[in-house]
Amino acid sequence: MTKNKKQFVSTGMPDDLFAKYIAIRDKQYKMMSTMPELTSEVKRVFYGSHKNVAKTNLDKIWAFIYPMLSRNEALTQFILDYGGAESDFFFPWVMSVATSPSEALELSYNAGRNLNGEWVTDIPETDKINYFVLNLPTLAFNRERQMRVADLVRANQDEFRIDGSKVVDLGAGRMAWARHSEYTGFTFRPRVQKIIACDRDPNIQPEDLFAPKSLEQVGVTYKHSDIMMELQDADCAEASLMVLQGVASYYPIGVFREAIVKPVYHNLRKGGSFFFDLQLNHISYEWSVKVFGWPEMELPEKASDVIDVIQIMRTALWNEGMKFEATYMLDNYNASPLSVMVLFKKI
Repeated sequence: MTKNKKQFVSTGMPDDLFAKYIAIRDKQYKMMSTMPELTSEVKRVFYGSHKNVAKTNLDKIWAFIYPMLSRNEALTQFILDYGGAESDFFFPWVMSVATSPSEALELSYNAGRNLNGEWVTDIPETDKINYFVLNLPTLAFNRERQMRVADLVRANQDEFRIDGSKVVDLGAGRMAWARHSEYTGFTFRPRVQKIIACDRDPNIQPEDLFAPKSLEQVGVTYKHSDIMMELQDADCAEASLMVLQGVASYYPIGVFREAIVKPVYHNLRKGGSFFFDLQLNHISYEWSVKVFGWPEMELPEKASDVIDVIQIMRTALWNEGMKFEATYMLDNYNASPLSVMVLFKKI
């Protein structure tokens, strides 16, 4: 039975909010600098709001943030409009986006690093970053996706309880679906389930993920490893569930089919499943690229476009003897979907 789960109460960020800052960025020429009075105001607010933080810490953070602001007026204006410089967590979060995406995604669960470099697992409600935590579509979708994975892993425990469930989490990050059980309702059952996880992020310390419990106690093997290399590892053989979150869109569909989906098929036992997701060109994605410098990708506009591409890929695989059933799921948080989640089942 699933235990009661904590919920995030969100109102959502309207599309015209994103459009405002996209327009600011589009008006700014490629090499044009931000108006100095705007960056000066951000600096004044930043230093004035954090007199209890050592100036050496503030100076170090400002040295990282200022070059971004000086080249991007949209980011600067957003910070002024939404109190980013007043937050104890916003600037460290912006820094983590560039240095450790898995750490940046922890903001989905109200966790992040403060201006002193300390990790905080429950950001105070009074901090200005909370509007962002609750309503940014990327973070809201990440919570929904983690919930889906937790539900799939839990169902896999039951379906394969006799032969033993084996879950392979590729590009696992910090395994939010398992760690944030107060939100996802997930419970480890190491007697009936083995979990193998991998990620290249060097900032992840696997032994700290489930502390005070060890990885062995929760039945997790965690490797600093590349996804494609991991798919060649014998440990992945006879998996009952394989998971790839937030990564598939970075591969051209042909490369994804050959380098990821085919090895996944051969590693799955019959009846096993493969979960992945593909992003859509939601307005919040364009905003993230232009305001926060996220990697730019060519993304489909509509969910139906994604499903058509996957269906073509699935047919090609079927014709080669690799047969999958497919289920498609859209995120429920946004007025228009941010991504298409896909579940392949090997038959």
